[in-house]
Amino acid sequence: MTKRILENLTRQHQALKVLLFLQEEEFTHLKEFKPQSVGAQEFSIQELMRQLMGERKEVRRLIQAMDPAAKRLKDVAGAFGDRWADAEALLERIDRLEQTCAKQAEKSYSLALALFDQSTTYVDFFKKQLTPKKESYGPKGVFASTKPAPAILRGAL
Repeated sequence: MTKRILENLTRQHQALKVLLFLQEEEFTHLKEFKPQSVGAQEFSIQELMRQLMGERKEVRRLIQAMDPAAKRLKDVAGAFGDRWADAEALLERIDRLEQTCAKQAEKSYSLALALFDQSTTYVDFFKKQLTPKKESYGPKGVFASTKPAPAILRGAL
C-alpha cells in the first residue's frame, strides 16, 4: 500500500511540473495578446487540475484503507518504515511546486485583469470619440440632441 502511495505522490509531483509549464506558456500567450491560445491553454490546465484532484482523492482513500482514523499522510508514517524519508522529500517538492504554481497563477490573473481594464478603457475612449459633440444631421433633418450612448440610426448614409 505504501508503494502505491509513493507512486501516487510521484505522479502528483510530475503533474505539478507539467502544470507549471502550462501556466508559464499561458502567461507567454497573455503577454503576446493571443486570446485563442490562452483559451486552449486554460482547458489543458483545467483538465490537469481535475486529474490532480483525482490523484489526491486516491491518496486519501489509500490512507483511509491503511488506518480509518488517519487524516493525513503523517498519521500513517509508521507503515512506511525507512521509505518515509522518500515520502517526506516528495511532499516537500510537491509543496514547493504548488507554491510556485500559485505565484504563476497570480501573475497570469493580474496580467489578464490589466488587459481587460485596458480593453475596457479603449472601448470607452472610442465610444467617447465617436459620439457627436454637437447637433448631427439625420435622414429627417437635425437631431434635437445628441445621444451619449450608441444608438441605432435608420436611413441611408
